[in-house]
Amino acid sequence: MSTVQDTSERLLESASRVSRSAEVYSVDSESRTVEFEANRAKNIGTRQSSGHALRIVSDGGRLGFASTTDGTRVDELVERASVVSDYGAEALFEFPSQSDYPEVESSDDGVWDIAEDAMLEVGESIEERVLSEFDGALCDVHITVSRHRQRLINSAGVDITQTGTQHGVSAGAEIISGTDMLSVWDGASAASALSNGDVDVLVARLMTNLRHSQRIVPAPVGDDIPVVFTPQGFVGALLPPLLSGFNGQNVVTGSSPLIDRWGDEMLDVSLTVYDDPLRPMTAASRGSDDEGVPSKRTPLVTNGVIGEPILDLQTAAKCGRSSNGCGLRGLSTTPSPSTSYVCVAPGDLSSDGMFEGVASGIVVQQLLGAGQGNQLGGEFRANLSLGFLIESGEIAGRVKDTMISGNVYEVLSRIEGMSSETQVVWGSREVPSVRCRGVEVAAA
Repeated sequence: MSTVQDTSERLLESASRVSRSAEVYSVDSESRTVEFEANRAKNIGTRQSSGHALRIVSDGGRLGFASTTDGTRVDELVERASVVSDYGAEALFEFPSQSDYPEVESSDDGVWDIAEDAMLEVGESIEERVLSEFDGALCDVHITVSRHRQRLINSAGVDITQTGTQHGVSAGAEIISGTDMLSVWDGASAASALSNGDVDVLVARLMTNLRHSQRIVPAPVGDDIPVVFTPQGFVGALLPPLLSGFNGQNVVTGSSPLIDRWGDEMLDVSLTVYDDPLRPMTAASRGSDDEGVPSKRTPLVTNGVIGEPILDLQTAAKCGRSSNGCGLRGLSTTPSPSTSYVCVAPGDLSSDGMFEGVASGIVVQQLLGAGQGNQLGGEFRANLSLGFLIESGEIAGRVKDTMISGNVYEVLSRIEGMSSETQVVWGSREVPSVRCRGVEVAAA
């Protein structure tokens, strides 16, 4: 790591000589992966990467950016950023100075200590449990452990290093019968080492969905059918169009429908949504964003009332606001307004209570082609790759050839219930199941 640190400092020193201000973002990461495909161990691999991203504000006040994975090309990187700044956008902000950053736990040394043999055993165990009941299934399992260190320094005095680890397990099963192709998947991810109990919960959800899928039944159609979005279904269908309205880029371009609605009660009073990078030991835990702004919990919806947009330094300046620490980036991209760990507050219904009183409805679990429709306007439209019929308060079977569509603002103003239990979906979204109306269900 010392070489990367030395390179960061040389980059900042060199860039500061030819610009008004500069920032260097450096990342070191490594991961180990075990993969099973179609019931066989396919790949065991290790990957390491490192790199540097340079952003400058030229003497003319314009932004320049360049990145590299070659730490020996300092002079070339500075030159490239300088050339880009001739055509770059006007910088409406100043790089922040060093601040008091909250301490947030984000690493577990035990993650990297997990041996490949142990990862193989977990994969084999998952396959055995699925095949013991569904012997015709084709199982895929992906297990990964990773760790990273990132450092951000700038000419205004910021020097912050953040570390993180991640342990992820995902599993899927495919069953083909004639023209019917069933694909079910699930996963878990955290900054700490997942326990055997965590894997058991994942497998139990997978097996339950496989069992519910064995009987194929017709779906009810209409625009006033009770629809239960599982945590996976909610994250796939409703969360993307909802979050797009809060994204600072969409706010400054005028494409967000929330521009004049900050502080308005627009959604159901039972709905509270917030972005919380301060939640410890998640895949997105951080004390600072990738621009050196201290992290904080950002209220998006509080009891149905619209909160504040998600902003980085540039979009905050365009909105006449301050950044709320939501400027995130990859090594090869400049910062942009992004969420980290999104939470939807739970309700008070048990899992069984989510179906209570529903004579005929559907469960949305997995989507195919999510993202269709005018997301910026809050619209969603997608085929169900996995959905179920609710009949007389119970799951009666799997529905096929079914499409859902609607407007997220209308649907989330007609919430009928939310589960008291939440599920972490892919490490960065923690949500309950949600039952609502206003979704149009149609034959695909």
